[in-house]
Amino acid sequence: MTTVPGHNIVIQQSGVAQEFSQQAHSPKPSPEQAAAQQQAAELVKNTTVQQFDESEKLKSKKEKDALKKKYLLDQKRKRKEREEKELDPDSTGRLLDTTA
Repeated sequence: MTTVPGHNIVIQQSGVAQEFSQQAHSPKPSPEQAAAQQQAAELVKNTTVQQFDESEKLKSKKEKDALKKKYLLDQKRKRKEREEKELDPDSTGRLLDTTA
């Protein structure tokens, strides 16, 4: 609330006007502080690495390729074990081939 000097009138300011008046009267940083803040912001900007969608795609593609390769090797190993079992004539559960 503000008063008009010389008159007995009280005026209430809206919230926007109060915020604007507070911003207008806020202390400004000294030139040294402003320069230090700007230098710190530039340092952070220059040391930050940008990440692109392409790098994520390449990473996921490598992971998929590695999983596919592992799956194929597992299938090959299982097939080889199955073949070794089938070739063993002395294994249990085999019928003896006889001709009469």
